Amino acid sequence: MINNKNEKISITIVSGFLGSGKTTFLKYYIDQLLKKDEKVTIIMNEFGQFDVDSLLVGEDVSVKSLINGCVCCDLNSDLVNQLNMLVQQKETQHIVIEATGIAHPLEIYTACQDPTIIKEVHTPQIIGLVDAQRFSKKGDYTESTTHLMEEQIAYSDVIILNKTDLVEEETLQNLEAELNRLNPQATLISTTYSQVNDEQLEGSTNHQVKSHHHAHHHGIQSMQYTFTSAIDRQLFYQFILRLPDNVLRLKGFVKFRDLPEATYEFQYSMGLPDYGVIEKDVPLTIVIIGEGIDINRLRNQLEMIQFT
Repeated sequence: MINNKNEKISITIVSGFLGSGKTTFLKYYIDQLLKKDEKVTIIMNEFGQFDVDSLLVGEDVSVKSLINGCVCCDLNSDLVNQLNMLVQQKETQHIVIEATGIAHPLEIYTACQDPTIIKEVHTPQIIGLVDAQRFSKKGDYTESTTHLMEEQIAYSDVIILNKTDLVEEETLQNLEAELNRLNPQATLISTTYSQVNDEQLEGSTNHQVKSHHHAHHHGIQSMQYTFTSAIDRQLFYQFILRLPDNVLRLKGFVKFRDLPEATYEFQYSMGLPDYGVIEKDVPLTIVIIGEGIDINRLRNQLEMIQFT
């Protein structure tokens, strides 16, 4: 089945700390997608430990590997290139990305909302897996590891609390309470052996789509704006420098009136802008990702730049 030209591609990011059961979950999840006749592509970080053969039902599933093993700032371009290729081929309906246990889901989410593909894909859904036993002992880990575990949970649309048979009932209740505190808007599913029904996952996606087509329902939002022509350089620089703290990432392509032949790529992360001229034919689109951002206000500011 070839993807209809007008149909956007669904993206699911499977996140979670080392050993949380992502691979086992993926097997169940892919089986369920195939039963619905979806054409699925998996992008993997951790190729070596994956039993690919059991998944490859005929030619229904294509598996791509990111060689370097970890999607982070430096490797986002690898993932964007891979996604671009899949979008252009128009042969997949659903891309499932399995992150390494030490990857931050925001980095992957950002790559999936790249200006070059954002119009072709749905807002990604992040499914975070948590190992009940390991998370109950997170105090044994370093502060940075604990922080990463908690961030993986905070950015998820669905949290799957896995291996619940390995902890006492009281511990389980405490864990569920803590997960709800870390991310009160996410759908929380407790399970063993990563077994989850895809109806449980769909409920959360519908909630996400209905609430705002730009947004993740837990506060991570992305917006896009496309310029129709070259803009004033100084006005755009001022816009970048005045971005509020809740803007986590910006990426996009612009042309300036003083040098209309050149296309600039802009990146902004953690308060620091970076830009340079690129030799590529790209849409003049800006994507902004943040927590609780005022989309209308940012859009109005970009309109002012466009039409001043």
